[in-house]
Amino acid sequence: MQRLLVLVALACGWMTACTGSEPPSGSSSISAAEWTKIGERETYLYYADHGSIRKADETVMMSDLFDYRTTQTDGGNSALSKITLREYDCQNRKSQPVKTTWYAGHMGSGTAGRTTGAIGQLASSSPGTATATLMTLACGR
Repeated sequence: MQRLLVLVALACGWMTACTGSEPPSGSSSISAAEWTKIGERETYLYYADHGSIRKADETVMMSDLFDYRTTQTDGGNSALSKITLREYDCQNRKSQPVKTTWYAGHMGSGTAGRTTGAIGQLASSSPGTATATLMTLACGR
């Protein structure tokens, strides 16, 4: 229960820090994030926001952005990028998306589409994947 409270507090603090306030209607600016390119795959480039890293013991929260080369369809919505607040269990080398929002434009721009979340679904990442690379960055090892 204490871990859940810490995660909720971190997520709320992150959302407040990154948005400052609610963006104007129709706007989906993620202006507070400073995206650093971490790598790329055939279908997407992926970025991390170092400023979003929040640590609590062996748990780390960090935002990442996947920018797709071609339009993706998720839940009936078309999108060119998605931003995910991800929780990393550094000790057990597992992670889970806490909140993912899909965007119509590149780099988290344009209309925000579907938003999903998942708590309690920590999973291991296969070595060499984007998520494993992002975990190494977030955990510092």
